[in-house]
Amino acid sequence: MTVAERFSGQLGFAAKNLATGEEVLHQADATLPTASAIKIVVMIEVFAQAEEGKLNLDERIEMVPSDTVLGSGVLRDLMPGLRLSIRDLVTLMVIVSDNTATNMLIDRVGGVDVVNQRIHGRYGVDSVVLHNRIDFGKIGDDVRRLAEATPRGLTTLMEMMVQGKLVSERACQQMIGIMGRQLYLDQVPRYLNTNAFWRELGLSGDFTVASKTGFFPGTRVDTGVINTPVSQIVYTAMAHGANDTSMGFEAEPAVVNGVLGRLVLEYWWPGAVERKAVVASPYFDQYSAATPIAGS
Repeated sequence: MTVAERFSGQLGFAAKNLATGEEVLHQADATLPTASAIKIVVMIEVFAQAEEGKLNLDERIEMVPSDTVLGSGVLRDLMPGLRLSIRDLVTLMVIVSDNTATNMLIDRVGGVDVVNQRIHGRYGVDSVVLHNRIDFGKIGDDVRRLAEATPRGLTTLMEMMVQGKLVSERACQQMIGIMGRQLYLDQVPRYLNTNAFWRELGLSGDFTVASKTGFFPGTRVDTGVINTPVSQIVYTAMAHGANDTSMGFEAEPAVVNGVLGRLVLEYWWPGAVERKAVVASPYFDQYSAATPIAGS
């Protein structure tokens, strides 16, 4: 039985080994909800406008009461009147998936249509679409109303970012640097022996993850890059429609994305186990006899 067959919902996956060009794909062209993983396209638009001189990353924006959005993040719990730089807002949007920061940035760059125009027109990735600002009145119980994408589309953007082909090489390095500080590592990296604090802890920098996640009841999405000593792996895991709609750490769609992360790492880095780059888990053992994903 494959991982996809074990999962109670729909699973989409795309990963590419940039050293060899080999890909692992399953429903890579299926259109699935992104949840907050879509925030990478807002980050791309911000850095693009900074490059064009339309905004300054050090520019400060005052947070007013109407900016506050519930859900993930920290600004929702802080008092209005804060003046945060655009760079700070991007960082909060990515590493703690701050919804208030996201809407402030969408408004600053000119709205949802502006964000989509660049991704579709400039970079040709039509399968990644931001539908709305973070507005739970509009999203309701259907996370598709926020944004949708294919695993291939998000992975293509990650490949372009790693290769320095989005905005500029310098901007790509800065964006990956922000994603490398991600605090939500409970999906693809959950069974990888890495963390957001490797620099502070004096650990090796040749095995790291830079990512952006999204979560909603029954849905988990993770897109990013795994850096190993032998290759860079760009990936997107999209698990949607799970019977388990809990929001805890052990929720089924998060666990499944974690299983995929460890399987693909071990496949493309045979020395991962000896290097102690992976961690043990009964959840992984449950799936380990399966092929990584159906149709790969």
